[in-house]
Amino acid sequence: MKQKTEISEKEIYTALEKIYENEFKISCSELQKRYKVIKTMVGDQQRKSDTADFKMFISAPFGNYIKHPNAISVTGTWTLKPRGNRFWSVIKTLRWNSELQGWTNKLGLPNPGIEVGLQKTFPSDVLSIAEIDRGDFKKLYSIIPETQSIELNLSCPNIGKSLPWDDAEIFARTKEKRKWCICKVSPTVTPEDLEFLITKLGFTQIHASNTLPTQYGGLSGQSLIPYTLDIIRLIREEWPGVTVIAGGGVSDFGAVYEYLGEGANHVAIGSLAFNWFKMKRLLNDWNS
Repeated sequence: MKQKTEISEKEIYTALEKIYENEFKISCSELQKRYKVIKTMVGDQQRKSDTADFKMFISAPFGNYIKHPNAISVTGTWTLKPRGNRFWSVIKTLRWNSELQGWTNKLGLPNPGIEVGLQKTFPSDVLSIAEIDRGDFKKLYSIIPETQSIELNLSCPNIGKSLPWDDAEIFARTKEKRKWCICKVSPTVTPEDLEFLITKLGFTQIHASNTLPTQYGGLSGQSLIPYTLDIIRLIREEWPGVTVIAGGGVSDFGAVYEYLGEGANHVAIGSLAFNWFKMKRLLNDWNS
């Protein structure tokens, strides 16, 4: 009697791969990559309905000056009171760092204050705000229209202080009235920080991430990508229903799809704005 030959699961899978590749002229690994992006773009049923409608955001402060039909501009960051001069702060502190391969700045949120910010922000824009002194968020809440979309900048590395986030809860209580009620976090945000924002305060939209603190100031660019990817993975694992806006180092569609492939819902661009033609090409091709 002829002895049966045992075939391992790996051998079966390899044989099926070859049959598939010969039939459809595409490798299984490539198919898996495409499927992962498509699955993310369609969205899991656990996510909110708005996450299937992908958006490109133009981060503050670039959103103050750049408007595009394929993107949502984030203006600001605005504070309760006027703070410094944005133009001179840019001239004095914005530098390209060849060692870190990114832009660094020590701006510290210079702006003419929330009253001016409201005048310069369209209803379709997102208004970025920050708390400089304890109690500012409560005062800002009383000034900002309840339907105006907002982003709470909780992570500027250049304001010289770090405040507790508990006052931000006042915005979380009425987040349903706003299309966007976003918390922008640092690349070095901890799981405990995210748990506080999401589980305790109740925020459901997270922008990862702000500039990275360095001795030269806040660093933007491709150095942020590993940090942002880690945050996306953490949120997807622990809080799958949270909307994630991924930013940092987005200079082409490669970074866009890398973020989407890991589970981001939307993507934000920032220092890409220094290359106007590249940014315009990316925005023009978005949703085309």
